[in-house]
Amino acid sequence: MKLSNIDKYIPCIFFDKTFSIFSMVGDDAISFLDRMSTNNIYKINSSRTVITDNKGSIIDILTYKVIDEKNIIFVSDIGSDKSIEYMKKYIIIDDVDITFQERLNKFIIYINNSDDSLNLEKYRLINKHEYKNLTRYEIFLEDNEIDNFDKYSLKKISIEEKNTLDIEMRHIKINESMIKANPLELGLIDIISFDKGCYVGQEVIARLHNYKKVSRELVPFYSKSELEINSKIIFDSKSIGNVLSIQKKSDGFLGLSLVKKKYASYYPKKVINI
Repeated sequence: MKLSNIDKYIPCIFFDKTFSIFSMVGDDAISFLDRMSTNNIYKINSSRTVITDNKGSIIDILTYKVIDEKNIIFVSDIGSDKSIEYMKKYIIIDDVDITFQERLNKFIIYINNSDDSLNLEKYRLINKHEYKNLTRYEIFLEDNEIDNFDKYSLKKISIEEKNTLDIEMRHIKINESMIKANPLELGLIDIISFDKGCYVGQEVIARLHNYKKVSRELVPFYSKSELEINSKIIFDSKSIGNVLSIQKKSDGFLGLSLVKKKYASYYPKKVINI
């Protein structure tokens, strides 16, 4: 089952909303974020990184950029102070201060991997997610930078179209009310470093990865009836997973679910009909 006709969307742009940008400043800024999150902040100076608790469950995902050895800027996926306050609890003797900087406009751009006409890496704060032949960029811009995109003649898409593309690309937006999940279950292995030092939740995530103990995976679903976010997916009278996202279509509902692997393997096309 093909979820959407990608060709009619790509390349395209969606304006999300404004997000708060924070700074992490001090002699220990890089070492602190490195031991609080999954990515290797020393080696990768601009990307995404996952904040996890001591059980390896996701608290937040940050888009960050290392400005210099004492200054990092970042934005929170969940858009609240939850992960900020969580990180601050771990500041004991570290020379690091986390403060609000400004609000920036968030744009989401979808292009084919082969499209090299857009020079997006030049922007101050950016992340990307690749899936098959598509790339999804999130870019955070000041007001005076927005006009730069007019020259690209990108198709402006609706929230419904944006949600459909995210389902196609197996992209989940983290929010505070989402069921507990670890980054490996959500396919975030590309922003996890397995050769860096310890971070909160590292032991659990390493064990799940090394011993192949990840028990759930992201699977698209199609349903004739609307389902609530986090609600259980029942198949053959069994609870096989939970709904993470859903979008109404003309003939039903599409979404992403977090499903037990032993049930996901029953579906060769990786789309569950419920």
